Amino acid sequence: MKKTILLLAALALVAPAVSFAAKADGSKAKAIAKYDTNKNGKIDGDEIVALRKDFDADPKGDLARFDTNKDGKLSDEEIAAIVPGSGKKGDKAGKKSGGKKKTEKPAEN
Repeated sequence: MKKTILLLAALALVAPAVSFAAKADGSKAKAIAKYDTNKNGKIDGDEIVALRKDFDADPKGDLARFDTNKDGKLSDEEIAAIVPGSGKKGDKAGKKSGGKKKTEKPAEN
């Protein structure tokens, strides 16, 4: 009985965090899926032109959340940030930041 209660309590704490991360990445994932026509994981070249055209047509629409400085335009930096991550702070394009650097061991004679 205690295990069941603990499990339910843990799920109650974890579920909102997972849901929030999914919502945060959902809009980015949708934008990547729509605009990343060459499937290289970023929005570049003609894709930027298409994204800006859609934003200009409806600046208060779905793409408005990416205008982080609220100047009514999507800068190169704001467009580059449209890359779904893992939901972790400091995560860019799903890559872990930091970590230990591997060092090579000297060859033994």
